[in-house]
Amino acid sequence: MNQTIKRPQADASRSGKVNETLESEQSPRVLFVIDSRFPGLGGAEHQAVKLAQGLHERGIHVEYLAPMVVEGLSSDETIDGIRLRRIAYPHVKYLGSIFVMIKFAIFILKHRREFDVMHIHITRLLTTVAGLLRPITGLPILTKISGFFEFEGGVLDNRKRWHPLNFLMRLAMKNVDYVQTISLETRDKLLAAGFRESQIVLIPNGIDTSDEPEPKPQNKSFTIGYCGRLREVKGVHVLLDGFAKCKEIRPDLDIRLKLAGDGVYEEVLRKQAKTLGIESEVDFLGVVVETKSFYSSLDLYVQPSFAEGLPNSVIEAMNAALAVVATDIGGNRDLIQEGVSGHFFAAGDAATLAELLVKCALDQAGNIEMGANGRQTIVEQFGMKKVTGQLLDVYRGQ
Repeated sequence: MNQTIKRPQADASRSGKVNETLESEQSPRVLFVIDSRFPGLGGAEHQAVKLAQGLHERGIHVEYLAPMVVEGLSSDETIDGIRLRRIAYPHVKYLGSIFVMIKFAIFILKHRREFDVMHIHITRLLTTVAGLLRPITGLPILTKISGFFEFEGGVLDNRKRWHPLNFLMRLAMKNVDYVQTISLETRDKLLAAGFRESQIVLIPNGIDTSDEPEPKPQNKSFTIGYCGRLREVKGVHVLLDGFAKCKEIRPDLDIRLKLAGDGVYEEVLRKQAKTLGIESEVDFLGVVVETKSFYSSLDLYVQPSFAEGLPNSVIEAMNAALAVVATDIGGNRDLIQEGVSGHFFAAGDAATLAELLVKCALDQAGNIEMGANGRQTIVEQFGMKKVTGQLLDVYRGQ
C-alpha cells in the first residue's frame, strides 16, 4: 500500500467551531451513529465495534445509537461496556424512514450537550439529518464513506445525484465538518462529487494487531476461503466459477473452498456449486462469529468483489498472514501489492482467477512469504492504536 494519511486544512470558519468545542477536552465524548442494523454482520458495522472498543480501551467515552431495524430488541443496553441505544420506529416502507429521521433529530437536539463529536458510520439518512441540524446543535460531525451503500444509489452515485433524497443529502453534507474516506479511490470520488478537500480525511479501517497469527494446521487439502455477505456484488459466483476452472486445469490438485457468511444469494450459490460439480469440495459455513480460527484454517484468501471501500475481511486475512487474491478495485489496491502480498485479477474474470489459484496452490512457499509481507503491512499501517489516534486528532479538530 502506497499512501500517506493527510490531515485536512480545515476551513477557518469551521475549524474554529470544532476547536472551540473540543480543544479543552483531552478525552472527547463520542457518539457513534450506525445507520443500519446494529450489531450487524457487515463490514461497516463490524468496524464500528472495533473502533469503539479501541477508543474505549484508551479511556474515551463512546456510546452507540442505531435504528431498531429488528423489532423487539432492547432500546437501551450495554455491549462490552459501551452503551447502545436504539431508535424504535414503525416498519412501514417510506413512513418508517421518516419516523427514524424525526426521532433521530429529536435525540440529538435533546442530548447534544452530552457529546463533543458525532461519528456517523454509513453516510445515508442520519447524516442528512445531522448535517441539516449542525448549525443548531453545534455538534461537530465526522461521517464515514463505507463503500457499497454510498456508491450504489447513495450520495456518491452520480447517476442519481438529482434524486430528491440524494440532492438533499449533498446539501446537508455541506455542513458536515469532516468526511472520512477509507481508500484513495473513494477520496477521488468525493472530490469528483464536489466535496471540499478540506472536508476529507483519509483514515483506513483498523484492526487489533497485538496477537500473533494463529499457527496454521497442516491441511490435507490446499484450502481457499472467503468471508463476507453472500450477495451478487461480492462476486462469490465468480469465485465458484474460478474454483471449478481451477479443478479443470489441474484435476490432480487437492483443493477445497470455504465460504463464511450468509445472505440472500446463498441458495443461488449452492445451486451453482451443484451445477458445476464442485458441491462436495465447497463448504458453506454460514455466519462465523469467531473469524480468527476461520482464517487460520486457510492457505489462501480470495476477495472477488465488484465494489469495495476498504474490506475488513482482507485486512483480517492479511493480519492472519495469508496471501490474498483479489479484484483490482477500490480499497483492495490500498491494501495489496501485486506479487508482494498477493495477486490481482479483473472483476468478473473467472479464467484469470483460476490461473492464480493454480499458481498459488503450486507455490505454497511463495504464499507464506506473501502472507508475511501482508501481515507487516497491516501491523505498520492499520493497527488499531494508530487508527484511533488519527480519529482522536480529527475529533479534536487538529
